[in-house]
Amino acid sequence: MEVFQAAHFVRIRSSVRSSRYLAAADDGTSVFLCGRRGVHNAVWAVEPVIGVIPGASAGPYVRLRGAYGRYLMATNYDAGRGPSDGVIAEQRDLGVRPTPPGYLWQAFRRRDSFVLRNGAGRYLRANGRFRRWHKDVSVAGDNASTMMQWRVEVVPPMASRPSLVDPPAQLMHRTNPPVESDLSRVIRYVRADNAGRYGEQDWAPVRVNTNNLTHLRLTLAERLGQNCDAGQITLCVRAGRYAHLSPLLVDLPMGNNPIHIVVLNHGTPGD
Repeated sequence: MEVFQAAHFVRIRSSVRSSRYLAAADDGTSVFLCGRRGVHNAVWAVEPVIGVIPGASAGPYVRLRGAYGRYLMATNYDAGRGPSDGVIAEQRDLGVRPTPPGYLWQAFRRRDSFVLRNGAGRYLRANGRFRRWHKDVSVAGDNASTMMQWRVEVVPPMASRPSLVDPPAQLMHRTNPPVESDLSRVIRYVRADNAGRYGEQDWAPVRVNTNNLTHLRLTLAERLGQNCDAGQITLCVRAGRYAHLSPLLVDLPMGNNPIHIVVLNHGTPGD
């Protein structure tokens, strides 16, 4: 686990498919192998998990939080590719406590790479060794395959805060233009105080018809009134009641899954 000890953000690159990184797909749910190193979708926040987790083997563990605030986890659904015991890896909200074993990850050195094992004893696995067009990622039992080996690259924190006019460095995975149902959704939002506190009773809804991050910032600033400058707020997504807040640096995911946004003021302790 030493690779995660001093890391706040990481990229996870396949050792076999060495130009491919684990990425959060823009549907906000799936994960896949991406060839674009510089996008936010290929960066994962590292959250240490403290204490004993029921149903999981001995720790320590971390959670890995992606570009849309959701966590890398192993589902119970059979994967279509890879080993016969493989299951699908996804991004999921964290809405229960303690953290389920499928959300927990450990790194173990294997030769000059690492294998990533979750709390249920399965390993993160890249697919497509021979069929290179396959970009799937699954979680399976250890069969000593090199497809389970990953390079973990520590990502330094950003030197400056993105501005309102900065285009997001994000991944657009779709080849067809989005339809209205992919974009229109109800956002629930709340404004935090200067300490980052807010009440669960304070959430309010707003409908938006685009997934554009700049449009969302302007819409929420207008909703919040004269004392809110769109250029002086940070939008954080909360993906589940027990998820850490995650600054939103990319456009919203496609689809109409629920999105909860916490608005923070720049330069405050909460920010």
